[in-house]
Amino acid sequence: MATRHLTSERLVLTVATVVVVGVLAVAIWSLAFASTGTADQPQIDADVQQRYQSIDGVNATQTTTITRNGTVASRTTYDAALRPGTQKKRLVVVNSTVERYDRRVSNGSMLWLYDQRRAKATRISLSRTDSDQGERLQRLFANLNMETTTDTTTDSPSVEPLPVVPRGEQRPTVSAGSMSVSYRGTESIDGRDAYVIHVAPKDDTAAYEQTVWVDTEQFFPVKKRTAWTADGERTVVTTTHTSVTYDTGVSEDVFTPNFPDNTTVTVPETPERQTYESVGALEADTEIQVPEPDIPPGYELTYATQTRGRIHSVGLRYMNRTSLITVGKYDRPANRDSASGAVTIDGQPAQVSYGLTTSVSWSCERYRYTVRGEGVSADRLVTVGQSIGCPGGE
Repeated sequence: MATRHLTSERLVLTVATVVVVGVLAVAIWSLAFASTGTADQPQIDADVQQRYQSIDGVNATQTTTITRNGTVASRTTYDAALRPGTQKKRLVVVNSTVERYDRRVSNGSMLWLYDQRRAKATRISLSRTDSDQGERLQRLFANLNMETTTDTTTDSPSVEPLPVVPRGEQRPTVSAGSMSVSYRGTESIDGRDAYVIHVAPKDDTAAYEQTVWVDTEQFFPVKKRTAWTADGERTVVTTTHTSVTYDTGVSEDVFTPNFPDNTTVTVPETPERQTYESVGALEADTEIQVPEPDIPPGYELTYATQTRGRIHSVGLRYMNRTSLITVGKYDRPANRDSASGAVTIDGQPAQVSYGLTTSVSWSCERYRYTVRGEGVSADRLVTVGQSIGCPGGE
């Protein structure tokens, strides 16, 4: 059975990075981390998810700073109103060192990006909510709590780093499977006590690290710092909320756009995406030959997809308990010169990209293929890619 809907995930992520780098991004599949506790680590008995999602509105001053190799690249301060557990938010620029949209308003299903100087607004349909933000926080603290119990028979819950690295930025050159999460005590952020949680590679390298400051009472992330190194450049994104007021009962009107009458609203063209419960259902509904990868034992197909638009593509998504593998096939091959040639698939040079999501891509005569993995080694992804090759020379 096919489910038809419009998707703008890639566009939303790209634009959102321009507007608010470091915003809590759309969910990626959970990754497994080891916990390294400290002697003074408390047992957090609160229902973190319920506490977070029960906040009836937040008003704050939000400041996002980006530095590259120690030099401030941008700093933007917003007047922020949001409702935890949803994508309802309103960010109004107070001051910024770079030219940005003046206002970002979301009612949970639609996002408006307003440019006052040009009297233009861009409207984007949202295909996700951040309702799982509370769940990710719950898993994070549950993972830390494992260190204060004596039960060694229970597996640590999988957790996801907060925030996810913005998709518009280069990814950190570290495998997600090599990360650990640790408790760093408490600190005061603008007069509020916050638990400090740190995520970093197990080998103590500084290629990628995150620190999150979580309010000890409301479990709202009042500060987030993400740092990574890619191609010799150290990037640090820090988002801090100050003058925070909880349970403000933010009116629904706040999340409704109220632009001047002369505002021109544009709606970007978005591709149409269908989701299928099986490979057979996808094959029956597409003229593209669906890839037949050799997936390692233990993985199961979660769904298959077909996207029609400027690019026609099909995709397969596989998961096991702790990791994810996706296979994509696109009807627009890329320039083969971009591949290094150190890795080849079916005689074609392949490009291997490392990060929280590692990928292997290669182009055949008519199609481009990409195998991505989270919590999966590059070697394993290359093996999956080699099982696909360039079928029929296409």
